[in-house]
Amino acid sequence: MRSKNVFVISKKDIQSIALKKFGEKLNLEELEQIKKGVEFGLECWEEVVIEAISEVLEYRKKEIK
Repeated sequence: MRSKNVFVISKKDIQSIALKKFGEKLNLEELEQIKKGVEFGLECWEEVVIEAISEVLEYRKKEIK
């Protein structure tokens, strides 16, 4: 495996989206606000991962049969 992370949203990713969608970059304070919003939106990340694992294992079982 190349990276220990499964999913990462970098500041560069956020700035790229801000430029592409809104035509401007964000300052450090704005990036902190974005970070808090994303963290709030991902509070249930464990349930999302559990569901994704469940789907993968279900697919695997179907492939074996």
